[in-house]
Amino acid sequence: MSTPVTALQAFAHNHDDLPAFHAGYLVLTLLMAAMFNLGAFGILVITHIALDIVKYRDCYGFCWKITIKAAVRESLVDITLLMVGLVFSVYLHHNVGIASVSGIMRAEISIIRVVALLIPKVKILHHFLKIVSHIHLYLDRVHPRLNEKWSALDLLCFTFITISFFMLAIAGQAMSVSYAMIQQILMEELLPWNV
Repeated sequence: MSTPVTALQAFAHNHDDLPAFHAGYLVLTLLMAAMFNLGAFGILVITHIALDIVKYRDCYGFCWKITIKAAVRESLVDITLLMVGLVFSVYLHHNVGIASVSGIMRAEISIIRVVALLIPKVKILHHFLKIVSHIHLYLDRVHPRLNEKWSALDLLCFTFITISFFMLAIAGQAMSVSYAMIQQILMEELLPWNV
């Protein structure tokens, strides 16, 4: 006799083999990415980092230095995507110089902005949901490159993060707008309750 719990367990065991599950997952991911601002995805990244700290400190008993390095390795791409998304959100915002052109150009920039912000959000959400859906597997393994040098991709991510911080720092001067406007845009993007 099949109970709802048994049916749910069967679905949980076989969901990766169902094309309809992947299609629904993709649609929900796109909807979530379109609905929420970068702050909501920042919370996901922070949650992932916190989970890594618990994983490496409590489960594996690593020292703080190795724990921080492992947490950075696990979330580096997400942090990079978040920072690049912030740069796009500031530089392509409709209230600032580069996007304050008329008509068709403004519409094109708005479309570019939507795509530029949607890609990091989808990737961050996908990565987070993948971890949550396979939490036991995630907790049972140490990052495979934990004791290796930083890879070329890692260094590229650090470079993009640095460039993103620099571009955000000079955004007011680069676009001839006040830093109050830049702060307003960043708050609009980073406060998760500003949906």
